[in-house]
Formats: sequence, structure tokens, C-alpha cells
Amino acid sequence: METKQLIAAPESANGTVYETLGYAEAYDAPTNSDYAFVAYKETDSNGNWRVRISGKQTPGAVFEPEALRLKSRETGAQGKAFFTWGWEMEASASDQRSVQFRVILENGKTIAIEMHVQLRNFDGSAANPVLERFAWPV
Repeated sequence: METKQLIAAPESANGTVYETLGYAEAYDAPTNSDYAFVAYKETDSNGNWRVRISGKQTPGAVFEPEALRLKSRETGAQGKAFFTWGWEMEASASDQRSVQFRVILENGKTIAIEMHVQLRNFDGSAANPVLERFAWPV
């Protein structure tokens, strides 16, 4: 039996092509809620593209190639292996939920995006994180 995704990339139409790159979903027990994220490449009829992450229950992120190139170079020069981009949810002492969209670097260049989703067990403790990594389109 195939399980249906909770959220999907849009259907290609009117000269815009959508290509699914990754999908992640997780369950938050205290609220009995499913969180889901789909990452996709959006290419317009002129060949311009970007990557988007859309969320069920949350906002997502838009990754423009030039903006990421500049931020990746800057972050790589600081010796860091990744940075976060777009909307995120930070865990706190009273709420262990965490959602991050991480831009993974190698030698100051974007090589992948990782959807990092950590929700809660019924007792409020942090559940095991769900990680979905996909290669940055070139």
C-alpha cells in the first residue's frame, strides 16, 4: 500500500515546471499534528529557477541561486559547514519543536539542502529528528 504525501509540489503549468527534490514529515504527539515539507525546483519558461520548500502547518522558504551563492561564500569563509535559511522554529525549554532548513556547504559552495524537523513525544520530550537532504540543483 502506498502512503500519500501530506503535501506535494504544484503541478507544472503555463510554462512553469516543478520538480520535486525532497519530502519530510513528522508527527507532534502533544498536538496530534502532522508536519510535512516538500522541496521542489521551480523553473520558469525563460529557464530561471529557484528552489522552494512549502510546509503543511508552517511557512517554508525560497532559495534563490544568487542569494545562496553569496551567503554560502560568506559562511564558508567563516569556516562553517552550514547555515539556516528561511522560516525556522527554534526549540526552547518549554517547547522542544525545532524546524530548520539548512544549506549544506563544501568549500564555500552550496551542495545540498537539509530539512531538519524535530517534534515532540507525548510527554513533551524531543522526538527523534527527521532529516531529509537533497542535492542542490546545478
